[in-house]
Amino acid sequence: MRTEAVSQIPYEDRIATVIGGKGQLGSKIVTGLESFSFRQVRVCEIGDPFLTFVEQSTDLFFAVDDKQIASMLQASRDILKPNHSVLDGSSVKKPLITTYRELDGAGISVCSTHLGAVPAQPWRGIKVWVCEVGPNSERAKRLAVDLFLSTNSSIQTIDIDDHENVERDQWITMAVAHIVAGALRSSRFPLERFDAYSTLNAELLALPVGRTLGQGTRVPSEVLFNQPMKFDFLVTLKEGVSQLEQVLGDRVKLQELMQQNIDFHNDPYGFIDVIFKKAGIIGARNANIRMHKFSFRITDDQPGVLRRILEPFYVEGANLTAIDSIPGTPSDEERSRGINPDNIVDFDIGIDPKTIDPEKEERIKKGLLELGCTVNG
Repeated sequence: MRTEAVSQIPYEDRIATVIGGKGQLGSKIVTGLESFSFRQVRVCEIGDPFLTFVEQSTDLFFAVDDKQIASMLQASRDILKPNHSVLDGSSVKKPLITTYRELDGAGISVCSTHLGAVPAQPWRGIKVWVCEVGPNSERAKRLAVDLFLSTNSSIQTIDIDDHENVERDQWITMAVAHIVAGALRSSRFPLERFDAYSTLNAELLALPVGRTLGQGTRVPSEVLFNQPMKFDFLVTLKEGVSQLEQVLGDRVKLQELMQQNIDFHNDPYGFIDVIFKKAGIIGARNANIRMHKFSFRITDDQPGVLRRILEPFYVEGANLTAIDSIPGTPSDEERSRGINPDNIVDFDIGIDPKTIDPEKEERIKKGLLELGCTVNG
């Protein structure tokens, strides 16, 4: 059953409900949907009359975990109609695929999404997977694409079956991060000390460990615990440890194991070199920023701003070794002033220490303040 007729319903005639709309992900989804022309955007939380929200809505976005989604879909199965679009932002998809395919077969448009970073982080350039479920996915997919285009995210459209690769990636990354964190804890070697004494490779290893620990426990535990293939994934990690353990006493066999790993991962296009260079860029950036850093923020990002804010450095003859930028998170004060979060950018500027002194730095700071920048320190 296909739903071309209802796929053309304009946003003005549709009512969207975000389940979990007060959470980190849900609140961002609500804000995104409100920028469209929906007749109404509603929020449904635990304890609210969920089935009533379903009956009164055309579009449902589940900003809760996969277990809650499965339970709610089961409860609402008899009242979901072909005019409904169903979307979600769960990190785990595999337990939902069968239900989603059944809904698609009943003419309901389903599209599953996955933001590749913590929701609190600005979404510009962040990967988001838009997962097609079946022949009726188009209407829900169109909403997902409109939503994430509005946040300048990097959209990757895949079949929902292929999301298993994303789940494997994130499970192994989070599991390894906590294995490393646990090993450091057992040896009474905190991450701060690990990073302080780190070589470049160790410094790069500290990044995913710190990022994972920085996410707290709710999302990582959801990813690790809810994954139906978790024990299969864990077996592969144990096999890797076992292979290494078996050859640690023999240098020749150790090198053979290493070469096998290199040959497997270095596809005909030389992927190892690509990653090696990518890691080197991150390492060089950290080194240049480490020598002498100047940090500031702008709240009016637009074409030509970069040229203007670099002018004070040029005037003072400061030789720049790195220009790093990241979308900024608005402060409470900036929110109260109505600053557009999409126009906030945080800069870290690396400077050759031989070309800067306190007097120059003070004049650069004054020039940036005159341009409306907020200077840290």
